[in-house]
Amino acid sequence: MTGSDATHGGGHESGDGKPPFWVTRAGARIALVALHLVALGTVVTELVRPFIGDGHGAERIHELEFLASYAVYGFVACVVLVLLGRELRRLVMRGEDYYGDRD
Repeated sequence: MTGSDATHGGGHESGDGKPPFWVTRAGARIALVALHLVALGTVVTELVRPFIGDGHGAERIHELEFLASYAVYGFVACVVLVLLGRELRRLVMRGEDYYGDRD
């Protein structure tokens, strides 16, 4: 890394010292609103055109035939993934002095 990259945050800031738009609060707010709109759109799509006859050869699980079941299933899967990741971190975590002193 050159000296200018080190002083300007690795090239992530514009020439005037401001962070890029996607790092600001406004950018994060727009991304969050877009995420919510996409989630709402999938629920509305499921209301308008249910996925009953989707043509897959696999048998459907009848307990998952409620509104927004795919969203709930995805949320639970993400929570389980995060919890498993925390346990994996405890299993493979190295000590603070693993790389030695940085003096």
